[in-house]
Amino acid sequence: MSDVVLIMQALANPNKYGINGTEPSHITSEGFKYADTDGNGLTVNDALRIQKYLLGLIKSFD
Repeated sequence: MSDVVLIMQALANPNKYGINGTEPSHITSEGFKYADTDGNGLTVNDALRIQKYLLGLIKSFD
């Protein structure tokens, strides 16, 4: 679930949590790439899909 929070923070406050953010725990370029679950760029929908996966509501990201 912490990944979901980081994705939302990176999208909402990229200066602090984005790839080049000032926060030491900002998202990495690798994390940004792998968090894109649908290939459409990183969006809040990716965070939602990860939440659904963690809750067992979807079985995969296909």
